[in-house]
Amino acid sequence: MAEIKAATNEKVFQIKAFLGLNQNPDGDTKLKMGEAAAMNNFRVTRDRNLQRRPGTKTMLNLGTDEPVKGLWVGYVGGTEYMLGACDGKMYKFWKDGDVTLSAVEIGTVNTDGDVFVLGFENKAYILDGTQYQEWSGGNAVLATVHGYRPLVKTSIAPENVTDMSGLLENVNRLCGERRVWLSPDGTGSTFWLPEIPASVDYVDDFVTVPPTRLVAGTDYTVEQVNGENTGKIIFSSVPQVIPQTTNRFEVGYSVSNNFRTDVEHMRYAELFAGTQDTRIFLYGDGTNKTIYSGIDYNGKPRADYFPDLYEALVGDENTPITGMIRHYSSLACYKKDSAWSISSSSMTLAEGLNIPAFYVTPVNKAIGNAAPGQVRLVMNSPYTLFGNDLYEWKNSSYYTSNLTRDERQAKRISDRVWAALQGYVTEKCYCYDDNDAQEYYVCYNGDALVYNYAADAWSHYTDFPVSCMANIGEELYIGTPDGKVKHFSSDYMNDDGDVISAYWESGSMSFNQDYMRKYSAMAWVGVKPESNTELIITAKTDKKTCDQKTIATKAYQFDFNEFAFDTLQFDELYDPQMYREKIKAKKFVFYKLIFCNENAQSRCTVLTADIRVRFTGFAK
Repeated sequence: MAEIKAATNEKVFQIKAFLGLNQNPDGDTKLKMGEAAAMNNFRVTRDRNLQRRPGTKTMLNLGTDEPVKGLWVGYVGGTEYMLGACDGKMYKFWKDGDVTLSAVEIGTVNTDGDVFVLGFENKAYILDGTQYQEWSGGNAVLATVHGYRPLVKTSIAPENVTDMSGLLENVNRLCGERRVWLSPDGTGSTFWLPEIPASVDYVDDFVTVPPTRLVAGTDYTVEQVNGENTGKIIFSSVPQVIPQTTNRFEVGYSVSNNFRTDVEHMRYAELFAGTQDTRIFLYGDGTNKTIYSGIDYNGKPRADYFPDLYEALVGDENTPITGMIRHYSSLACYKKDSAWSISSSSMTLAEGLNIPAFYVTPVNKAIGNAAPGQVRLVMNSPYTLFGNDLYEWKNSSYYTSNLTRDERQAKRISDRVWAALQGYVTEKCYCYDDNDAQEYYVCYNGDALVYNYAADAWSHYTDFPVSCMANIGEELYIGTPDGKVKHFSSDYMNDDGDVISAYWESGSMSFNQDYMRKYSAMAWVGVKPESNTELIITAKTDKKTCDQKTIATKAYQFDFNEFAFDTLQFDELYDPQMYREKIKAKKFVFYKLIFCNENAQSRCTVLTADIRVRFTGFAK
């Protein structure tokens, strides 16, 4: 706040920057000039100007009252796609010029809960709590992720009965398929599989490139007793030892599998592997367990390989994992009432095999994340909802950026909107970080609290139904609870023709002297020159409510159409315009300035506001 001496007992107070919403529970007399005690559908820009929020335009109506879920934008096979789920179906969308979106159904998903899409291996992988599917782009449809066949044993000699100890690759939760390599010694023709009962799927001979597929019943037989395989493979002739080929045969076999649901019941995923994003951590089945993917025999990270025992239990069994986010070189993990950190390392087993290991350490035993799957990384800091507050997690240690056991790392950043958050059920909130606009959204039941972290200012949007969001470039798209996909942009002056009712009210300003009575008859407002700009300016005090006799209310129709925007120079186009309004207020101590916009065909950006005040005596 700045003040300019205008006369002996008069000063002009200036609002040079708008600082967003501040719902002080102890009253609004402590607010800074530029902060708002009430603020609906106005936003604070990066330059800390006050602007009516952008409008929305329906680009696609899926013809249902069910919510759009899992809106995702990413690359599949080198092409950028937007995917979304609604009413049991999965769609791919693309923009049809600047008019609308087109949608093609690519499969079915369970939309009773959240639908999560992950980009990996040039594909999109979809989790819905009941199945695990993949999409390869183009004209493809969703397919069930079958599962990688791990190489569990090598160098199996003839006649020796083998078992499942000392596995080369752990078995895959997604399927019961395995493979082993057999090493002939030139004398034996019988080999044993490490598991029974098992069905043999194929036998390949590596004597040729590519391998030769042997014929069952001719080149080999599989022993059966009472119609069940015993795990014994008998070759028709004694296999010979081939120079430089220790493992001559590969046998693919299958056993029953009861662990696929460990993957299918998960709802969310996060990439992490220490310094690289090569492993997929799944969570969200309502337990404290996370399972993670493996790397195949050739060193390739895979989204279809979740090895048995590749899991971590976080904290007690009574509370589930609600969020994970990679944070520098560690994985931040949140439960409803606690925070943990998972770090990457390795360990050597007794048989000498070196395997990856992930260690869980506590960070905070009192604060966590209430909204499942809604942890977001904002400017490299995780944001979580806990109770009725929003927390930023940040380690200010000089030695490391990873989260450590220090309660000071959880910084509450929602005090200014605490009152609004009391009406939110945080477990049901949707959160999104629009990194291009530097705005973080907390959405619930048609409301949204928006934190512009570039300007450190909060805004409040009403009549703003959101079920999911996604960015295509710098453009923001919204999935709604009634089956629509909308474009959210400043190009629109309304919400599909509906008025955006915008209201801004300052705190109770005493103009630095709350013991003095004042008189004000004039205010100036700086406005950005835009076509069809409208702004309602009024005020109220502790002595008078909004009474037409004492408080002037006027709607300015700022018409800038006379400017030829395409021929003006840059500085001419953005020259602000100042407007003076005679608003008479007498014998007040506290003063509130109010801005409104109720026109569906107008814009509004306020740059500055100045209020002339005369001090008339001591308050009584």
